[in-house]
Amino acid sequence: MLECLAYLLGPPTPRAFTLTIAGPERHDGQAPTSFVVNAANLDDAARVLAGLPSWHEWYRDSVARAEEGADVVYMPEQSHAGTPSSGHFVDVRGEHSPRPSPANATAPPPPPPPAHDRPLTPPPRRQGPLIAPAPHH
Repeated sequence: MLECLAYLLGPPTPRAFTLTIAGPERHDGQAPTSFVVNAANLDDAARVLAGLPSWHEWYRDSVARAEEGADVVYMPEQSHAGTPSSGHFVDVRGEHSPRPSPANATAPPPPPPPAHDRPLTPPPRRQGPLIAPAPHH
């Protein structure tokens, strides 16, 4: 019964999630960095963030500032559904597109461009008859 309901409802609609990561700046007393992504849950949010160019740039900068390799710590107590209620955060929701829903996954392809935009080449000629002849008895 629950499987049928889950199938009918489809995947959850992506919503905002905040993931907070502390880099080497925490040793200087600076606040950690919070990233906001659209995702289905916190695990999905981590997967989404890991694939974004902004995350990779932030990570490379953090590693470059660290004296002994990657000095990056995930802050689960500051990661949650929604956007932060206060303070600065990096909103990367516009950097990724939501996954297609099942309804969109089966959508037909877009129509061809109008005829005046197509190249002026004739269609290929077919060889042989268009319809096979009926067998004779």
